[in-house]
Amino acid sequence: MIPRLLAGIPSIADYEQLLRSTGFAEVERYSDGFLATHRSALSPYSRKWVSDPLHQWSRQWEYPFTLSRISTELEHKSSDQPVRILDAGSGVTFLPFLLTETFPNATVCCCDWDSSLTPIFDAINKVAPSRVEFVTADLHELPFEPAEFDLVYSVSVLEHTDRHPVIVDEFHRVLKPNGRLVLTVDLPAAPGEAHDTNDLLSALAKKFHDDSVDGDTDPLRDWATQDRLTTTYAAGLDRRLLPWRHPFLYRLSCLLSGHGWVQWPPAMTFTCMSMIRTG
Repeated sequence: MIPRLLAGIPSIADYEQLLRSTGFAEVERYSDGFLATHRSALSPYSRKWVSDPLHQWSRQWEYPFTLSRISTELEHKSSDQPVRILDAGSGVTFLPFLLTETFPNATVCCCDWDSSLTPIFDAINKVAPSRVEFVTADLHELPFEPAEFDLVYSVSVLEHTDRHPVIVDEFHRVLKPNGRLVLTVDLPAAPGEAHDTNDLLSALAKKFHDDSVDGDTDPLRDWATQDRLTTTYAAGLDRRLLPWRHPFLYRLSCLLSGHGWVQWPPAMTFTCMSMIRTG
């Protein structure tokens, strides 16, 4: 479906190549069908965030990256071997449903602090029963047994949280030995402005190791390159790829919250990681 995508900060060239691929077209068709089938159930969540998660500037890479890394992992497992996956900070997207339809031996447990998502998942599963579960949970204190999951993934969540070492410890606790963590994190476009990034990477280094064989071991390797994917590039490509629909209101909100009259779009990039549990 999706070719193996490099970890780290994606380049514009790789991003454009992915968008032209048949694999991305397949994911896009699934996402479009999911949105059409469950439009009514998804309506409350769409008003909170966006109506089409895949067609957001970073998610067009992050979801395929996550899918490609999980697919590579599961292809090595027997089809009759049950696999349990955690979507940490899930929101409501097509991704866990695509995973369970692609891999009949997989169950995905979605967790999010937002309890209002429970009836949305219930409504989706009522229309089309799936092996996707939902649990209201705080990532700092996950309500799961030790070594309960074969894989954990989290897409652009940790930059919105605090106490990263605690969350990383929880991911380590609920993963089985040699379990895989797939993680994506937003970053400011300018290197050195992400004060929490080193804190997160240090915590990850203590609990996980990178098993890459293709040289993509440094998640910040391409932070300063001109070819990296950023919100500025995405805005030039199609402003609808950005989640901030109203520049003036965004700037006014930042001004009122003490951040001054900020740049629009916010200058951002992101990085993707795939690691193995240590110990």
